[in-house]
Amino acid sequence: MNRLRAYRHLEGLNQEELAEILSVSTPLVSNMERGTRSVTVDLSPIGYSESRLRLPSMSKPLHRQRASTPAKARYEAHELVRLAGEVFGELRDVTPRTPITAIERVSAPSTVDELEELAVDTRSLLRHEETGPIHKLTAAIERAGVCLVPIVSDERISGLSSWVDGVPVIGVNPNQPGDRFRLTLGHELAHLMFHTRPTDLTENEANRFAAALLFPLDDFEAALPDRPTLRDFVELKSTWGISVAASVYRAHEIDRIDDQRYRALQIQMSKWRKNEPARFDATHGTLFNRLIEVNGGVNDVARRLGVNASHVRRLTNWSHLRVV
Repeated sequence: MNRLRAYRHLEGLNQEELAEILSVSTPLVSNMERGTRSVTVDLSPIGYSESRLRLPSMSKPLHRQRASTPAKARYEAHELVRLAGEVFGELRDVTPRTPITAIERVSAPSTVDELEELAVDTRSLLRHEETGPIHKLTAAIERAGVCLVPIVSDERISGLSSWVDGVPVIGVNPNQPGDRFRLTLGHELAHLMFHTRPTDLTENEANRFAAALLFPLDDFEAALPDRPTLRDFVELKSTWGISVAASVYRAHEIDRIDDQRYRALQIQMSKWRKNEPARFDATHGTLFNRLIEVNGGVNDVARRLGVNASHVRRLTNWSHLRVV
């Protein structure tokens, strides 16, 4: 795939519409996208230079999303993440004091105990102690050289991640409550570190890693009373920044509450729907935006790199609300 199809995914266009923008025939666009015809048209109408025709390599994006998410939204999110890694990597290489990448691919844990241990070890990579709440998770992940960008292609996509030419990128929906935002970051960090393709276990492993990263098992067990109530879980949320639903699930997962108690707590939580008590705002990323700013702003960066300025701007707008 080349930049033409990537542009269509970002703009939600079909081949006929792109052909009209480029003033060529639809069959020619189709052939150029497939690589059966060389691209000889001027790409300036779509905001890219000829040097950007080739796309950077990208690992298979892994998502935290609902099953009903349409393919169109997924493709758009994929290309935003690819562009983020492309721009971030080039700016990082020319900007002094930009954090170096501290995370790397590791073998997938083969047991639950190994997964819990990896989560604790990852805290060290994030320059945090093995115990205690990680109050500034967003900043810690960016200090580890991860590119964080907002993705609002569809409200059903909480987050997605990929390695783009060696740059770890996490795209995350900025409109989530703070507790869900933090879990999404931990979830996608797991994908970056030890998942290469989706399996039946992928999402459960990423969820457990995120919970263990934010609330290590020893801390969690020590904090739980013998028969925890919903109020106890709300208090844990206020201290540890992890959702009540996630803590209740984790307590059941490690057999600190039985099936009957778990169902009872779920019934009690149903009254909250999506609005749990002890709500707090998400802490959004700043590193990508700072790199853009110190290199002259969106327009200067886009012109120098030969990329579409409006596409780059979407990657800096954490306050944007997408109506679906």
